[in-house]
Amino acid sequence: MSNNPDDGRTILPDFALDKVNDAIYLVGKDARLAYINNKACEMLGYKYQQLIRLSYADIDGELLDPDVTALWWKLSMRPEGIRFTSQHRMHNGEMIPVEVSSSTYEHQGQTLVLNVVRDVRELKQRTERYLQQEQQFRSLVENSPDLIARFDIQMRCQYANPLVLELIGCSEEQAQGWCLTDTIPFDDVGMRLFRLVSNTLASGEKSEAELEARFGDRTMVLHVRCVPEYDLRGEVVSILAVGQDITRLREVENEVRAAHQQMRLLASNQQQQTEDERKHIAREIHDELGQHLTSLRAGLSVMGMQAKSPARVTQQVDYLMTLIDSTIQVVRDVSTRLRPNMLNMGLVPALEWLRDEFVKHSRCACMLIVPEGKPIALSDQAVTAVFRVVQESLTNVSRHANASKVSIIVQTSRESVVIQIRDNGQGFKIQSVRQDAFGLLGIKERVDMLNGFASITSQPGEGTLLEITLPLSAK
Repeated sequence: MSNNPDDGRTILPDFALDKVNDAIYLVGKDARLAYINNKACEMLGYKYQQLIRLSYADIDGELLDPDVTALWWKLSMRPEGIRFTSQHRMHNGEMIPVEVSSSTYEHQGQTLVLNVVRDVRELKQRTERYLQQEQQFRSLVENSPDLIARFDIQMRCQYANPLVLELIGCSEEQAQGWCLTDTIPFDDVGMRLFRLVSNTLASGEKSEAELEARFGDRTMVLHVRCVPEYDLRGEVVSILAVGQDITRLREVENEVRAAHQQMRLLASNQQQQTEDERKHIAREIHDELGQHLTSLRAGLSVMGMQAKSPARVTQQVDYLMTLIDSTIQVVRDVSTRLRPNMLNMGLVPALEWLRDEFVKHSRCACMLIVPEGKPIALSDQAVTAVFRVVQESLTNVSRHANASKVSIIVQTSRESVVIQIRDNGQGFKIQSVRQDAFGLLGIKERVDMLNGFASITSQPGEGTLLEITLPLSAK
């Protein structure tokens, strides 16, 4: 405070209040202002000389009433003083909300009232905004299809929307102050929710999980997300828990999963029927038609030996025998393509035959490595699936890989058998494979039907590795 007598201020030794953020008025019993600080001038928009000439009643209009003034003075004289809210008039006539703390002050034998006045316009605006946001929050959550509850840092319920109250069967008054820890010893869902809220409270970050809760006769699957709420100082003051009912979603997922499994079983059954039909047709062609053609060839041979006109008959017989030999070979080829007889002898003989056929019709070298000892115990369906997968893989190598070497490695453990087909070809980008590439899709589907796993690894210029794993108990 200035001690310059020319500025008209009352000199109050050792009374440095110009640094205070609140407005300060020293008021006499006649309501005249004995002292004002700079903050008071700034708050009301006056110059010092203008404001010091006014009475306190000019600022606070309620003191124009003598009875109000007398009561204010009396209460201010108490040791604890008085605190109240009022409105002060600015220089431009605008009324602003203020919070006033009045208490007695003795100076040089004179009794004064010390008024500490705080401008609460910003606080009032913040409060109004908070109330407006709270109203918007309530309007939103009370009409939300989700379960919404708010807990303080002591895990006490501060709010629960109508859907929560309906499900747990209690009123809003009963829910207020209900402590989350009360359910921990008795309810596994309560324990999991408590952990979720605790994690959010401890980390200051959102947490989420799925909870299965039972409300009366109704079982619900809830996706619960907990988010922290902060005060103006950045400290967590509450946790908002939002539970979304995903019961129907999980039911649909289970239905789709069951339908997919059913389709897979149907496809597996259809594939098995196809293989059985192929086996039957191959056997019929090989055994019946092949046998008839063989008998026919033998008969023609006998006719040729018994003919009296050897020249012409022999020529015709030779032609028919050549035609029959070609037919027999066609029958064998068709039978083999439908189902090689080696499949009936087990996995290793079938792969050996497949390797030999690949080497015969391709310029690529092929090496087969199989475990020595007892045969691999796979079902006929599994052997057929492995054979078809390796056959498809070798076909892809022959058509696309431009490889010079291929290796087929079979490894077994107590639980599974692993088959690797590796080539040194040009490779490809897995991401660039078309979605309708049924060769690769068919490989994975065959293995999936036997509860196995298939993986393909490839990079341009680094060749390709196909690895399939089947449980030895695959049936």
